[in-house]
Amino acid sequence: MRRELVLMAMGFVGCACAAVELPRVTLQTGDRLQGFVVRTVEELPDIRARFVRMTYEKNGADLVWLARAEENKTFGIAFRTPPEDDTGVAHILEHSVLCGSGRFPVKEPFVELLKSSMATYLNASTWPDLTCYPVSTRNARDFSNLIEVYLDAVFDPRCVREPWVLDQEGWHYEAAGDGSLTRSGVVYSEMKGAFASPDTVAFHGLKRLLFPDTCYGFVSGGDPAHIPELTFDAFRAFYAKHYHPSNARIFLDGDLDLA
Repeated sequence: MRRELVLMAMGFVGCACAAVELPRVTLQTGDRLQGFVVRTVEELPDIRARFVRMTYEKNGADLVWLARAEENKTFGIAFRTPPEDDTGVAHILEHSVLCGSGRFPVKEPFVELLKSSMATYLNASTWPDLTCYPVSTRNARDFSNLIEVYLDAVFDPRCVREPWVLDQEGWHYEAAGDGSLTRSGVVYSEMKGAFASPDTVAFHGLKRLLFPDTCYGFVSGGDPAHIPELTFDAFRAFYAKHYHPSNARIFLDGDLDLA
């Protein structure tokens, strides 16, 4: 598990700079900081880093920090989101939580961040069994702001209270000029484009045959033939089941003020 967390963090690091010396890390196993308990402090000489792993006492949230002389600071929070069908609910949620939150109720905070942030990376991604929200920047103040916006997005999103977000990001009906109905939506259209590729169809067909009894047999991004089966109640239930701190993995990388 430690190796997986290290690789996850390293995978989202932006532009690497020459490491001169490690940041000062005085934490030791058993120390407490802001409600977190330090579980591991380990030297990683191959990547010129110290590995610090912590757990939040109240809910079990897992956090790792690669302390190293890297000015490009990286943060990410990931949730285990194994799909149980082909509706693409995990993918639609990834889009939807970035459509406003309790403290930032604008329609597209992600777009607003792109206008003002000095971020070197700003995105989110859905994998076959997890959903991840990573950001990085060289500016410490910008870094704190990005973390605040992203954490409010995943833990207090408008999408579980306002059905229009699912309609916009997932799927909805549109009336054509002749009165006929067509389906549309951000993820629905995206996955229709993806499934226009024979390679994509073959890939997911093979996964269904190879992993019929696991989450890897489903299309985590959503099969256009099944995305319209997703209801608002099922959407909210998936969020409630997976988007909570005890199911979270948080990673930090770079020379930063951990406190």
